[in-house]
This record gives sequence, structure tokens and C-alpha cells, in this order.
Amino acid sequence: MKERGVETFLAGFFLGGIIGAGVALLFAPASGAKTREQISNQFNRMLEEGKEGSDYLKKLIQDDIEHVKGKTDAVKDAVEKGVSEYRKHKV
Repeated sequence: MKERGVETFLAGFFLGGIIGAGVALLFAPASGAKTREQISNQFNRMLEEGKEGSDYLKKLIQDDIEHVKGKTDAVKDAVEKGVSEYRKHKV
């Protein structure tokens, strides 16, 4: 459930950045060179924030993998214990 919230947030974040950049271009009072510099700076900021978001999602996925591994180990141990008990009582 929390992953979906993160995906929605990041999608909105990037969409907002794109819309904001478009509006800034339409209403830019600066010269072409200055506007290009501002666009470049904004793009670099968005790129860095995207990398941070990607790192955050990677951490979430790694945490979930570890959680699943823990559950898998618990199930494996329970099955082995069940088989062992079955064999003891079968004889």
C-alpha cells in the first residue's frame, strides 16, 4: 500500500515539475540565453530529485525483499519442523 502512495507522489511531482517548467517558459520575462540557463538549472534540479526518489524507491524495494526473505525463512523452518515431527510420530 505504501509503495502505491510513493508512486503517486513521484508521478505528481514530476508532472508538476513539467507543468511548472512549461508555464515558466510561457511567462518568462528574461532573454533567451537567460531562459535557457534557468531551464538547464531547473532540469538539473529535477534530475537530482529524481535520482533521490529512485534511491528511496530502491531502498523500499530492498526492505520489502528482506521482509519477504524473513517470511520465507520462517515458513521453511516451520515446514522442516513439521516434517521432522511427522517422521517422529510416523514410526
